[in-house]
Amino acid sequence: LEAGIGDYANTTSPPGEMRMVIDEVQEIIFLPDYRKDHKSISRILHSSKSSRILHPSKSSHHGTTLHSSVMDELRDYVWTIASLYNDNPFHNFEHASHVAMSVTKLLSRIVAPDLDHEKEKNLHDHTYGITSDPLTHFAIVFAALIHDVDHTGVPNAQLVKEGAEVARMYNNRSVAEQNSVDLAMGLLLEPRFKNLRSQIYTNVSEYKRFRQLVVNSVMATDIVDKDLKKLQQDRWETAFGDTTGEDAQTSTNRKATIVIEHLIQASDVSHTMQHWSIYRKWNERFFFECYQAYREGRAEKDPTETWYKGEIGFFDFYIIPLAKKLKDCGVFGVSSDEYLSYAMENRRQWEATGEEVVAEMVSKLKQKGLLKNDRP
Repeated sequence: LEAGIGDYANTTSPPGEMRMVIDEVQEIIFLPDYRKDHKSISRILHSSKSSRILHPSKSSHHGTTLHSSVMDELRDYVWTIASLYNDNPFHNFEHASHVAMSVTKLLSRIVAPDLDHEKEKNLHDHTYGITSDPLTHFAIVFAALIHDVDHTGVPNAQLVKEGAEVARMYNNRSVAEQNSVDLAMGLLLEPRFKNLRSQIYTNVSEYKRFRQLVVNSVMATDIVDKDLKKLQQDRWETAFGDTTGEDAQTSTNRKATIVIEHLIQASDVSHTMQHWSIYRKWNERFFFECYQAYREGRAEKDPTETWYKGEIGFFDFYIIPLAKKLKDCGVFGVSSDEYLSYAMENRRQWEATGEEVVAEMVSKLKQKGLLKNDRP
């Protein structure tokens, strides 16, 4: 298995060139085909190793809890990942945990199939197969946990501008995201996590699907890269537009792939689609992180002057359209309505009180002696 995984990794880049995570992004990730695999899918849903990892404190329906050695490795892995996060005001392990919780919530709102064959098949089709593959669930939560590992507290554009080594390593594209994937996946492949790996995938095919899901999910969190954004937009229009002439399995997996990407995108900014107090907490942290970069000469614009209008634009051109897409894809039930409702309300409240909020945050900077040039 380990040799096969090594062979697969070596085929993801041209001979003599370093493999780039961004080149692994798939237009379509093929999940298990219910029509061919419905018996094995039913068995996996109720006794899978992956589902037990997702709920380690519980027994699976027809299985047992994870062995203590696997739990020890899982705790060790999460602890090590946490230690690889930098102490940024926003992009830190608490943010990763918040994103992971949001992902878990959205996945839980997709009702799992029951044992009735026809109902199971119908729900599998309705949710594009996402409900039927525990490995998909685990990969998405895993991606949420590791998506900002080693984030430096500045955007990719700044790393490129500074000529950072990590930027050169990844050809100045999706720098932080590619670095996070490489660090986290490299860690997982260390010998000390052998038992943990055996509970996630058991063959090269499962490893390939796991990695593809992680790569697509993490790379989807780069919402600035123009090429990636265009590819995602094109995939959405293809998936939910006219798919006449495309076979059913390809169409279903195309929809699954784009829904997964939008799920983690929404979770990455889920604070904007939650209660006002949650939004305020994370908005302030991101403001402090951006101001810290400005104060250190690593950002050109002073966020104290641009934050109010910037947030309105962020709501209008990214957050609200994203929340509407969650609703349009039709698999998240009441959660999509909830996310859109909170996004609209937070936008309304920010427009009404945002200038006062910014003044309050600036006052906090001044009290801490962090305001650049001690401006009034």
